[in-house]
This record gives sequence, C-alpha cells and structure tokens, in this order.
Amino acid sequence: MREVLGIIMLVPQGLVPLVLMALDVDSKSWFVVMHLPPWAQLPAALGFTVVGAVLTVSGIRAERGR
Repeated sequence: MREVLGIIMLVPQGLVPLVLMALDVDSKSWFVVMHLPPWAQLPAALGFTVVGAVLTVSGIRAERGR
C-alpha cells in the first residue's frame, strides 16, 4: 500500500507539476501543487517528489522482505 501512495505522490503530484512549471503551462487540473501560491509551488513539488520516492522505495523493500 505504501508503494501505491508513493507512486501517486511521486508522479502526478511531484514530477508532472515540475514539468508543467518548467514548460510554463497554466493548468491546475487535479495537481495539488498547482493550487498553491506561486512561491510555494516549487518547494511543494520537490517535497512531494522526495516523500513519494521514499514511500515507493520503502514499500517495495517491505514487500520483498516478506
């Protein structure tokens, strides 16, 4: 379950908003980060990416350990 939440945080809430910000696309859609004030978008996207990666890796390691 951890890896599922991690992948959701990593890809659609972290990496995709980073790409959208880099391309200067003004589409909020369902990306949480894009609804934040402009000064908070980059730190939030990086935070989602880091936490998502940690959850994904720890979830995969926990599954392999079983």
